[in-house]
Amino acid sequence: MVEEALSVIWTILLINDNAATSDMNKVLLTVFTLLFGVTLLSAQNTSSGHGQIRGTITDAGNGEVLIGVNVAIKGTSIGAATDIDGNYIIRRVPAGTHTLVVSYIGYERIEEEIEVEDGETLEYNVELVQVAVQGEGVTVSAQREGQIEAINQQITSDNIVNVVSETKIQELPDFNAAAALGRLPGVSTTQSSGEANKVVIRGLAPEYNAIEIEGVQLASTGSSTIGLSSNPGVGSGRVNNDRSVDLTMVSPYMIRMIEVYKSLTPDMNANSIGGTVNMELRKAPEGLHWDAMWQQGYTAKSNTLGNYRAVGSVSNRFLNNKLGVYALVNAESYDRNSDNLNTDYGIAGSIEEADPETGFRPVEVTSVSFNRHLETRDRLGANLILDYDLGKGSVKFVNMFASINSDFTDHNQSINYNNGRMDWRMSLGETEIQQRVHSLRVDYDFDWLQVNLSGSYTGARNTLEDSPVLTFNQTQAVNPAPRDNIQPENLVDRQADFRGIDDVILRSGNLFSNYYEEDKFTYKADFEIPFNIGAGANGFFKFGGQFVDQETSTDQETPYLAFDGNANATDDNIANSLSRTLRDQFGLTTNDQGVFTGTSLETRNDDLYDAFLGNDYGQVFFAANPNTLVDVLNFVIGNPDFDASNEERSSGAQGGWYDGPYQALSNDYTYQEDYFATYAMTKLNFGKFMVIGGARYEEVNSEYFAYNARDQRNAQAQIMYDTTSSASNSFLLPMVQGRFSVTDWMDLRYSYTQTLSRPDYNLLSPKFTITQGNSIYTGNPDLKPAKSENHDINLTFHANKIGLLSVGAFQKSIENFVYTASYQINLAEEAGIDQVSNYQLICNQYYRDKYDLSCADGAALITPVVNPTTGAATATVSRPVNNPNDGLVRGLEFDFQHNFWYLPRALSNMVFGINYARIFSEIETPFYDQGSRIVGEGRNVREEFFLVDSSFTSRLSGQPNHVMNTYLGFDYKGFSTRISVLLQTNTFGGSGGRYPENDRFSTDYLKIDYSAKYRVPMLGGNSEIFFDISNLNSANNQQVQRSINGDSNIQNYGLTANLGIRFRY
Repeated sequence: MVEEALSVIWTILLINDNAATSDMNKVLLTVFTLLFGVTLLSAQNTSSGHGQIRGTITDAGNGEVLIGVNVAIKGTSIGAATDIDGNYIIRRVPAGTHTLVVSYIGYERIEEEIEVEDGETLEYNVELVQVAVQGEGVTVSAQREGQIEAINQQITSDNIVNVVSETKIQELPDFNAAAALGRLPGVSTTQSSGEANKVVIRGLAPEYNAIEIEGVQLASTGSSTIGLSSNPGVGSGRVNNDRSVDLTMVSPYMIRMIEVYKSLTPDMNANSIGGTVNMELRKAPEGLHWDAMWQQGYTAKSNTLGNYRAVGSVSNRFLNNKLGVYALVNAESYDRNSDNLNTDYGIAGSIEEADPETGFRPVEVTSVSFNRHLETRDRLGANLILDYDLGKGSVKFVNMFASINSDFTDHNQSINYNNGRMDWRMSLGETEIQQRVHSLRVDYDFDWLQVNLSGSYTGARNTLEDSPVLTFNQTQAVNPAPRDNIQPENLVDRQADFRGIDDVILRSGNLFSNYYEEDKFTYKADFEIPFNIGAGANGFFKFGGQFVDQETSTDQETPYLAFDGNANATDDNIANSLSRTLRDQFGLTTNDQGVFTGTSLETRNDDLYDAFLGNDYGQVFFAANPNTLVDVLNFVIGNPDFDASNEERSSGAQGGWYDGPYQALSNDYTYQEDYFATYAMTKLNFGKFMVIGGARYEEVNSEYFAYNARDQRNAQAQIMYDTTSSASNSFLLPMVQGRFSVTDWMDLRYSYTQTLSRPDYNLLSPKFTITQGNSIYTGNPDLKPAKSENHDINLTFHANKIGLLSVGAFQKSIENFVYTASYQINLAEEAGIDQVSNYQLICNQYYRDKYDLSCADGAALITPVVNPTTGAATATVSRPVNNPNDGLVRGLEFDFQHNFWYLPRALSNMVFGINYARIFSEIETPFYDQGSRIVGEGRNVREEFFLVDSSFTSRLSGQPNHVMNTYLGFDYKGFSTRISVLLQTNTFGGSGGRYPENDRFSTDYLKIDYSAKYRVPMLGGNSEIFFDISNLNSANNQQVQRSINGDSNIQNYGLTANLGIRFRY
């Protein structure tokens, strides 16, 4: 019903008509031309008879500055809103007597007569008083203040935006910045062991959203996921470095304000389809202030009390309050253990066996994986912010450092119902993610021209150094009998064939390392020229540009060892010699075939055998001892006799420690990107209307360096062939926004914008890699950025007794989404889709000279494996391509924020908020199916295969259907408490592609958080004790498979609780 209503709305607005897109661009350019013409005409009226008004608006009760206060000349469209420092400036006020109106939701309205003289700057500061029930005094409520600040900042913004104010952030802080964002309308988060880490805006995954600090886009934090590895089943196949930002490390104590822009203006970076998050950092207020906090925490999953967080800050202003210095440091350590279940499903029958009602074919569980994740996260952070008041401008120097170090151990058990095997994998290591920001910004007001100049550096690092990964298995450990449409919890009896740890076999050892880094230098200039046309209209013309020089690189190491030798053999084969030495050196047990068993490698930690999700899906049968296995690996690495690259001991392909060029370079790349943008825009206020129109031009030029290879499985003969590519793209993006103030308490907004999302770094690679399994992984440097046409309409009601009530609708039509196409290369060549030659390197003089080769012209240096029977190259290619079909995202958003100031006594200190989003998405994704036909006659009859163009329709991955947040807060004297509830339903976990039976969806996720604080009176009211519980109801994240509702993924992490004390002076 809701989706159909939305469709009708957009149809009426003509935005579903393809021809309307072109017409819309023409209209926007016409509007911008008219607005620009108004700007030029207004220049005739700039010579004389004007002054300006500036000042600061504060709270009369506590002296705090107020952000988003509306200050206007009565009866005109001339006015301004206070900025983040509570300052306002109204330019080009006609000389004479005026009535100045100061209004702010939650405060008494002020009207004051003022006199402005020609050429004068009138200083007019105002103290506002909070509204209260007549006859009762005003009691300052911190939660109420935080809500009021956010409401007023939202309604005075030119954009469609949601805000988390400084008071709300600092009063009862969430655990990190992502958690605070997850409470806003239309915003959800991804989770890492129960902790929010990245934001999903309006159903669009984190890589489609931009994250900024002080207007500076942060560097992407990458991933430590290992790409290609010679050890099958250990690597993921492709490095997973998208453009998203992990916010886990950003402490709320360093943040002053968070804004989520859902509509952009031309002066903002357009690389953001979902939305742009901007975080302003705290700065020094007047006077000496210091803040110290300590908290101790409890993690239910690990039943530990060792968690802690410490934060300290100090600030002051010097040189007659012109120079401000603010410094903050934070350190913390938290256990983030979790039990994670993953289940894979396959198709168990043909279409003829499909259910006549649903059309679904029978499915079967192929594997169930238990992962017992043990992790301690250590965070460090620091801010140093300097600002200098120039009188008519300012200089601000921002420095931020944030890091998170994750010390983890994973014990994974996989029960494979297809081949009857159990597999175990133990991995451990330390992942460190760092984010740095250094930004210098200069703002200056020349009266007729406002100038903003900035230069910044942002850098991110994601490192994983020398992480051991050991694998084990036991064959014939599971009964693989037919299991059509049986859910995984009903297959536990099939695990009875496990024969004990004596028959668990050690298979391989790996030592993975990942070094990801991104460095970004940004230079930006903005120029704003204010104008007015009499008292009836005013605005500004703004133009500027931005240049970004960026380099992103990944360096991964994937050396490995196969424990496939026979310790009972007596020959000098490197694999057998290695097994004998390890047996004797470490006392490892072996079976009759001389291979190592789990008997001597089992863990001594009995807790690892605790019930896994109540043992509903089976029990943990084996867990390895990390200490012994790390010692074994270190011994092998340090012994040249077991190095496969040692020509005296091995031919390079007989076993041993493989650490050759393929292990060192197959996942490495360097990506350089130069971004240039320029824009022009005009804002015009006239009567009850505000219009912003303009356009932004963006251009990107990039270069890529990587390696082509085929895995020779030979540490001595392997050659890696470097390859490069260059690409460029440019876009002209028109945008327009309008606001109609229907009354003093209601406004209607509409925006049309065009925004972009550039492909993930790893997908743009020019390289190809052919694995031992005859799979080809390749990138695509010709990928186009995704481009979205965005429409937003929003109706807002705001008044003292209402608070804020906002209802909005949005639609995004997105072209050039990226998906991965998979096909057999010989069939693709016959269909004209791809060519075998794209995955061949042919010898010529260039290769002979560069790599010192002796090959003949025309000889294949790299080529896919040819089937000896058919003579065809049958390798399977995985290649990212642009989707020819547009994706569609649409939805409704509702936001209500209210405080009960009008109720008597203590009840007036209650605050309430609720927001809800209903989101829809749809995209048709092509895929290549394989058809067959019988050709020939008699003895020449044969089966011939060919590709068939097919497609499936699904939602966008990560898109929830419903997101609801609500909270109820109460303040009484020094006591403050809040309970918050998050409900997120039916998040799309991923498509089954050609098999819709295997689509994945989340179950309803309901999470309850509680916070409380008490201001201690005997310490002067500057000290407080606080307590909070996250995930009070111990909710699990859970996904299910579509056709039989079988569990697909469960993340179990339990609740966390904190008790602390804070001193603020």
